[in-house]
Amino acid sequence: MNSHLKSQVSQLPNVAAEAGDAIAQEAVRFGELAKSWWQRNADVVRDAAGTVRHEAAAFGSRTRLYVKDEPVKSVLVAAAVGAAVTGLLMLLLKRDR
Repeated sequence: MNSHLKSQVSQLPNVAAEAGDAIAQEAVRFGELAKSWWQRNADVVRDAAGTVRHEAAAFGSRTRLYVKDEPVKSVLVAAAVGAAVTGLLMLLLKRDR
């Protein structure tokens, strides 16, 4: 073996160690990025869930007030929605046959 090749072969363990260190550093950096992304998105989902809960509660309150103030209209609206849903279901079931 010539001396240049021997020199390169002797440096292989050092190069492999450096490559391993670089890969480990990148893996740590990737892990930190993934953790940061997960936390940001978890906060967004938590905020969205809170907003949905708040809106559902407000909708429920408005519905109760509407039913209290307009009982006849409420029954008519409920009947119309029920008829529309029943009609759609019958149409879909008829189409499947």
